[in-house]
Amino acid sequence: MLNFEAGLYSGLSTPQGSLHFPDVLDWDAARQFIYDTPENEIFLGVDGDGDPIRVNLDDDSPHILINAGSGGGKSTLARGIATQVLTAGANAVFLDAKRHSHRWAKNLPGVHYAQAFAEIGDALVSVGMELHRRNEVIDAFPGPIEEAPVGPRIVLIFEEMNATMDALKSMSKKLPEGEYDAMDALADIMFMGRAAKIHVVAIAQFASAEAMGGSAIRENFGYRILARYTKQAWTMLAYDCGVPQPAPKQKGRGRICHAGVARETQFLYLTEEQAAWLVRAAHEYRQRTGQVRAYTQQELQYQARHAQAALARARGQQ
Repeated sequence: MLNFEAGLYSGLSTPQGSLHFPDVLDWDAARQFIYDTPENEIFLGVDGDGDPIRVNLDDDSPHILINAGSGGGKSTLARGIATQVLTAGANAVFLDAKRHSHRWAKNLPGVHYAQAFAEIGDALVSVGMELHRRNEVIDAFPGPIEEAPVGPRIVLIFEEMNATMDALKSMSKKLPEGEYDAMDALADIMFMGRAAKIHVVAIAQFASAEAMGGSAIRENFGYRILARYTKQAWTMLAYDCGVPQPAPKQKGRGRICHAGVARETQFLYLTEEQAAWLVRAAHEYRQRTGQVRAYTQQELQYQARHAQAALARARGQQ
């Protein structure tokens, strides 16, 4: 049966189709798209037909890679993603060695911010242990995996991955042999994060296999976003999405490679003020409607001990 609805040319701009791209996809233009996005999806932008492009976090490879040169809008893209994650009631863990990539998010509900390399390493290990705790919850749950009470979704916003991974690798060499380190945790999250509802948004200027922690980890990014990219970057990251396409020159424009198709996309643009306001407003609404649960210190300590024990059991079985 012939199918002309989707394929290699879907979403590509044409002299006529390019008229459908907005100059800026701001909050007013994107509001309805965002409202219509389910909790398990993230709205990224619109293609040349004006159709929304979304990430499904329940996909087999529910991680996002943003590869862009300097000034390519990496942090702006990540801001739009993080805002939607937080407004949906999930937790966002910012790993930001630059310290100021997401100042708008600091002190917002649901945000955990790690800046120094040591903090970033500790944050990855902590999330890795939480992953193993959640896997034990899933294993004991009699119903469908996606309904297991693992807790709120967690999304790691990993900024400046090139420099940060180099520093973490160097620091890990100083740890006792066999210690569960940040590199182990990242690998666990990338390979086992979907069912546990833990995801990674990795941001890099040049997402080589070495910078990502290895080619196997990089292959687990089901959504690869390219902006201000080179032919070398396309060949490295979008080899399964057809012949190299030139990088769009318009501000806020790039391509999303997923499932063998690259779609030119005008990305969502939110100001820092809009992002912070949306997160606070959503949190206040959930508080008024009884959707926010405050954990006691005793409950948090129990979860931390459970996570450590779950990790020890998982490593003992390897």
